Amino acid sequence: MILFLLLSGMAVPDSAPALDAVKTCNRGEIRKMITSEPHRRTEFAAAAYAEQRAIAQERATLLASPTPIPPTPTPTTVSGAGTPAGLASTANALNQLDARQKQLDDARAIETSWRELFDEMRADFLANCNGKRDSQ
Repeated sequence: MILFLLLSGMAVPDSAPALDAVKTCNRGEIRKMITSEPHRRTEFAAAAYAEQRAIAQERATLLASPTPIPPTPTPTTVSGAGTPAGLASTANALNQLDARQKQLDDARAIETSWRELFDEMRADFLANCNGKRDSQ
């Protein structure tokens, strides 16, 4: 649930406007990006933390559930957790958590790539646009 908000509500920044701002030495646009980036990073980190925590809590709850190992159910089984259906349901839930974890890992990898690109663009701007007037 939180991962959906993470991915939909906080879209990965588009690199094209940032690259264009560096290429044209657009100080106003670069300044706006530089001042807004720390807040964007904080929002991403908070959402990623919340999703990771939710995944960990749900996994702990699932793994703490009693799941006896016998492959065949017995008539005395009271809880559905030890039945084949209960085991399948737990396995399905764990698979869904693994999928959420992979999506979160992908989001973190994209965020890391963006941060590397952003830092390189900022360095490029400082090195090549110092003292130049805005071309826009």
